[in-house]
Amino acid sequence: MSDWLKKDKASEEEKCSDDTGIDERDIEQADREVVAVLLKDADLVRQSIQLSEESLLTSKLHQVLAAGMEQGRKRSARQRGKRMSLQLSAAVLAMLFVLTAFVRISPGFAAIVKDIPGFAGFVELVSYDGSLQSAIDNEYIQVVGKSDERNGYTFTVNGVIADAQRVVLLYTAEGPGISEEDTPSLSYELKNENGGNVVASIGSAHYFREKDNKDSVVQDYLDIMMAPGEPVPHEIQFKLELGGEWLEVQVPIDHSRFDEMTEVIDLNQTIEVEGQRIEIKKAVITPLQVSITFESASGNEKRLNDFIDLELVDERGRSYQTKSGMGDLDTKIVRHFQSSYFQKPETLTLKAKGLLMSDRGMKVVIDTEQGKLLEAPDGRLKLGEARQSGEAIDLSFELSQADDPQTVMRDILLFGFNGVVRDAEGTAYSITRGTSYGTNGMTVSRFGAGDRHRVTYYYNIPNEEYVQPLTIEIEQYLGHAFKEIAIPIK
Repeated sequence: MSDWLKKDKASEEEKCSDDTGIDERDIEQADREVVAVLLKDADLVRQSIQLSEESLLTSKLHQVLAAGMEQGRKRSARQRGKRMSLQLSAAVLAMLFVLTAFVRISPGFAAIVKDIPGFAGFVELVSYDGSLQSAIDNEYIQVVGKSDERNGYTFTVNGVIADAQRVVLLYTAEGPGISEEDTPSLSYELKNENGGNVVASIGSAHYFREKDNKDSVVQDYLDIMMAPGEPVPHEIQFKLELGGEWLEVQVPIDHSRFDEMTEVIDLNQTIEVEGQRIEIKKAVITPLQVSITFESASGNEKRLNDFIDLELVDERGRSYQTKSGMGDLDTKIVRHFQSSYFQKPETLTLKAKGLLMSDRGMKVVIDTEQGKLLEAPDGRLKLGEARQSGEAIDLSFELSQADDPQTVMRDILLFGFNGVVRDAEGTAYSITRGTSYGTNGMTVSRFGAGDRHRVTYYYNIPNEEYVQPLTIEIEQYLGHAFKEIAIPIK
């Protein structure tokens, strides 16, 4: 961090503001490189935040703008996909999501960036991710500022927040006809410097605002979790489809910004809950996440689905939540937690209240012609509907999850990603995650409105002349065991 950007917390209460209402020391905290590229010109800066010609920030802006507006920065994403969905690599990558705690953006950053036209959306986008906020508060951002324009549409890669495992791309799309409803379906393509696919899982969120001239602006980010063992590219070819045209930006990623910022801790400790064993292999701490690798014993009798209330806790009681994961706890999984990198805790402890696990070998038997459920593990699972829909038969199953110990209602992988349904003669057919009837094809499960503990799961099977009944093997089901788990990480 630049010395002139560091904040003297000891004198926090003695702040003095000028007539703009912005504390001068907060202004000094703005990173010269970030401010230079975020602001289109010095006149716009002075107009938007009303600084006097003699102010320190104005002086610094002149220096930086004279040196050049753009410094190539970093950005990452993956193959083409649809916006609000999660993109999975060729490997089987399971994404698990839990809400992260809200952490305030520093007053200095908010004062400089939020009042700059066009950047309020990014402040809001990252406000729900503690790791990204912490990174920005500590100047951990690479500015890109590259654009492509075509047929009245503009695609701009504004910046990158990245480490050795995760890349977050901040970008803006604007032009006629762009609407909030269309944003989730905007297509993109991503390639690495060698023209190959970026092997990762990707999530996104967007911020939409109308413009007076009827054009619209969407600000978005792609949150890219590299697959285990996959390096972050040095450059990414980022294409976005706008108005039927593919716009393209080459995004450099400066590895020197994070090459020395990875801490690897070998753990090799074993957790045992009701005879089920899990080995904690290692923890990797980077500026944007803490990744912990778990590997389950091959002889476990139960099917291990997840931990109960898994978190990291430091010596001050601060909780670092797990946001996502890649893999399957029943075999091997890497779980990603909110980063503790910039907090620099003295101790870090992995905590959980037990395990979510279910019996192996469970199955469902149904008769699709009569629409009946003939066999299920227990009365909590019911067949909602079985109906023909073109070349498929749409199935819905209702599962009461009232006794599930998770704080947040979870989406169970009831049937496997590569699951099969067998007819009475043993012939196998594929079963896939389906959609709720009458939707746009995005819903694969739905939480009950009347009964908040009931979840409806949707699946499709081919519309064939089956020899009834049909049998489907269950991948995950309800079940748990409580046990307080506390493993020192550092």
